[in-house]
Amino acid sequence: MKVRLVSSADSGASATLLDSRGRAVQTVNQSRPTDLADGLRITGVLTAKPVFGQRSQGGPTPWRSTAFPALSADCTAHGTLARTLRLDARTTVQIFKVSAGHYQARVFQDGRLVRFIDANSRAGAALFGDRTLVLDPVGGTVGWRGAETAVSPRLGRYKLANGAIVKLVKRDGVYGAQLTTAHGTFSTVYAKGRPVVAQDNVTLVVLGADGTLSNHIYGKTVQKAPVYLGA
Repeated sequence: MKVRLVSSADSGASATLLDSRGRAVQTVNQSRPTDLADGLRITGVLTAKPVFGQRSQGGPTPWRSTAFPALSADCTAHGTLARTLRLDARTTVQIFKVSAGHYQARVFQDGRLVRFIDANSRAGAALFGDRTLVLDPVGGTVGWRGAETAVSPRLGRYKLANGAIVKLVKRDGVYGAQLTTAHGTFSTVYAKGRPVVAQDNVTLVVLGADGTLSNHIYGKTVQKAPVYLGA
């Protein structure tokens, strides 16, 4: 038997017991951090330094502890709780102040962590379900529903509801987005593992690591998905 350990800023730590053919036998995670029958447990499942414990027998047999792979600094939660937002009956957001110009957020649905956002000197974002949430580095948020493309959309140019253009590109397997508005053409931002934000004072564009584009136009009561124009 082997155990696969995974650390995730979006969902916490998880450990999966695998059989000799690599098939999952049992998993412990934030929903079920302890499995006494199989001798598995995670201490600090949503902390920066979770620890995996395993023992082959029950009773007083001591647990053998193994640290999870460390997350990068921008994926590690720290700071002081500043406020809590309720987006709907299922979804809440905890916003933390780390320092001046640095805020973080944790998104929970039905009590489970589903997304983590880090906004250090520039905005960060999360895509979950049909929602998009942007957190700026002074703790402000903008959220909306819909107004996004399908996962893995076609590369090329997309038109937004206010006439702005987003060019979706891909380099070394990583999606990038370049925003052009009345204020000019901005540098391409790349979503390497986590969503990124391109914006001016009217337009917000979020690019997910899977190529999803989501946008928000300030002043528009109804947000619309980007329209593909061509390569």
